Amino acid sequence: MDQRRSSNLSLFLMELIMAIMFFSLSAAVCVRLFASAHILSENTKDLNNATIWSQNLAEVFTAEEGSLEKIAEHFPDAYVTIDPADPQGKEGVIILFFDEDWNMIEDSLTEGSYEAILKISVDDASRVYEDVNTYGVELSGKAAVGYIDILNIKGVSDVILDIPEDSSLIILTNQIDAYIGKEGA
Repeated sequence: MDQRRSSNLSLFLMELIMAIMFFSLSAAVCVRLFASAHILSENTKDLNNATIWSQNLAEVFTAEEGSLEKIAEHFPDAYVTIDPADPQGKEGVIILFFDEDWNMIEDSLTEGSYEAILKISVDDASRVYEDVNTYGVELSGKAAVGYIDILNIKGVSDVILDIPEDSSLIILTNQIDAYIGKEGA
């Protein structure tokens, strides 16, 4: 009888160990799913805010016809650099910094978590709009082209003043253009 009771106890303990192992594996899978959901939620929040700020920059760019000076007036806390190769000061970069909650802050990397870069260049309108020449219309004059990149700069120690080659930092990229017109007009 003692042998039979020991056998039943061993079988019960084996079942109990298997049940604990099954629940442990299930708990590990659930924790991993919750962690993945949290990361996905954070990435979605970042993409939504990046889209909003990209749209804001694009609308100001269009309203001000790509004028670096006029766009900078809309964002007084922005960091603005003018391209030294451009004597007229129409080309350059506008950089906005944001904190963890996507509130715009002064040009400070110590508190910055995100960065929006608007790089403006001026080119011949015929070159910018060469893909719409199917109507036989030749555009003359100049067009401003804006390259908008929204970056996640958490953990980055250097100030990023230009669109980075490291695409892991980029949350969203956008391009916009505006016809300026003929020189002197």
